[in-house]
Amino acid sequence: MRIFTTLIAFLLLSYTAAAQVVLVNSPGGLAGSYDFSAAAFGADLTSGLWTADVAFVDDGSALPTQGCGAAINGADLAGKIALIDRGTCEFGVKCLNAETAGAIAVVVFNSLPNAGLGTIVMGAGAVGATVTLPAVMLSYDDGQIIRAAVAAGTVNMTIGNLQFPNDVRVTRESILNAVNGVMPADQAEALGYTVTPGAAVQNRGLNVATGVGVQATIEYTPFGGSTGTPVYDEYDVASSLPVDSSVLIVLPDYTPTEGAGVYSLNYITTLDSADDASTDNAVATEFMLSNNIYCKGRWDLTNNRPRTTNSYTISGGGNIEFLAGFEVPIGIGNKVDSIQFLVTTNAPSLGSLGASDINAFVYEWDDLNGDDILTNNEFSIVGFSPVEIQDTSATSEWVKTEVLDYLEFEPSYVIPDDDRRYFVGVRYEGALLVFFGFDEPYDQTIAVDSGFITRDIDLPYIGVNAYNGLLPNVETGTFLFTGVRASVATALYINQVESPSVELTPSVVSINLLPNPVSTQLIAETELQTTTQSIEYTIRDAAGRLVLNTRRTVNGNYDKAEFDVSQFPAGQYFIVVRTDDVTKAKRFTVQR
Repeated sequence: MRIFTTLIAFLLLSYTAAAQVVLVNSPGGLAGSYDFSAAAFGADLTSGLWTADVAFVDDGSALPTQGCGAAINGADLAGKIALIDRGTCEFGVKCLNAETAGAIAVVVFNSLPNAGLGTIVMGAGAVGATVTLPAVMLSYDDGQIIRAAVAAGTVNMTIGNLQFPNDVRVTRESILNAVNGVMPADQAEALGYTVTPGAAVQNRGLNVATGVGVQATIEYTPFGGSTGTPVYDEYDVASSLPVDSSVLIVLPDYTPTEGAGVYSLNYITTLDSADDASTDNAVATEFMLSNNIYCKGRWDLTNNRPRTTNSYTISGGGNIEFLAGFEVPIGIGNKVDSIQFLVTTNAPSLGSLGASDINAFVYEWDDLNGDDILTNNEFSIVGFSPVEIQDTSATSEWVKTEVLDYLEFEPSYVIPDDDRRYFVGVRYEGALLVFFGFDEPYDQTIAVDSGFITRDIDLPYIGVNAYNGLLPNVETGTFLFTGVRASVATALYINQVESPSVELTPSVVSINLLPNPVSTQLIAETELQTTTQSIEYTIRDAAGRLVLNTRRTVNGNYDKAEFDVSQFPAGQYFIVVRTDDVTKAKRFTVQR
């Protein structure tokens, strides 16, 4: 694997190491340590201890405990640990409002009731750099327990550098995950896909830990099923673990043969003596074998899309692309259909972006020298997806966009052969801050840092911010964010090619472009098999950027349209014809 440039991520930032503890001291029924994520701003949790009773913020709004406005209950918060609900404003704003009101620390409760999500690293946003108090996030489920206790009486907590005599732990950053969070079952079987469970156990206690062990279990649940079936149960032990050290315990490989469904992977770490802070001894994760989907991160079955917990872009904004690589051992008879991802911006709306600033690409990688490292001469575009934002007033949108064959600009890219390797890229070109979705808990830190991931195609993402023309410069323009080994949440859909009688029947009989090449006036004659009320014409350049878009009333099966291309720069273009039923494209050349 290459050595990547490391860059800093911005807003909903990068992973930072969790501190020692978030502890509930009282009431007794809640006492103990809680799993959490430290914010990417504020006080260093390893630098001290903060102990106090807790109190919810109240900003007087319709959602008072989200803390997006100035607190109106400063007397209640002064000297307390402030409790805040995740919501509609930046984390930095919430924490700064709490600090201004006199709180000594902040605990944010996640707003998503999903045990597999838990917590995320809170990004600073525009004002987080001015926050000086410690800030952490607890899960939604833990938040509800603490909320009920606050309603019933007094809750006292400690945050910071508190060590116990005996304390080992595993975290989402210290476990081995499957290389792909989602992969088609037939492709996995053809590839001989295996999963290597394992975990790096950390000794955070004051004593040498002995008999440190890791148990991993996997349960398989078919789609639509309600009960999991145990399919894997392995355990191994290390003799001893010194203070402030860790050991990676790797368990036997597992080959999923049960077929499509969800595979729940659970890790538990143990030691010879009783653990004084046992709430961080277990981590749950999962992977899925699908019918037709690839994704580096996990899958949200409820919403039928990639699971996202945060979004990333490059610090300072500007051009950004994230690549995710997948192997397709069964290519013949299949086609690449569509790409799905989350895009968001801190601009007033997605409508602030240009009409062609966001695009998605499918690249083929032909590893000519067999070294598993991307080089520019091995990388080519085979599919392209122009993205059209549906709600331009929103700041965030889930996009599912059709893949067009890059050479023919026709729907779907038909895979020409078996044993192919592809990367899907989601790209923004512009000067604003535009983010793409990631699944932070599906973390590959240990897999990358310990050498279990050795191939570029297995990385959880590859960032790109330099290009050779339209193509990513995969030799010198790629990067990994400092400390971030989360998985990009981009889905690639692959389906079977329909039978020739269906697949090859043209819905558009012909598009005749005259003259081609052209210098001034382009005439497009379009003849359809069936009548249509209107035809939409779109012209894009070779990079997929929108140049022209117009809709014409037809009320028939023939249309003749003229386009002035006299101001177009010389080069290759596509004209795309769309009706309610069909899409057809044809390439033309503008020359001077």
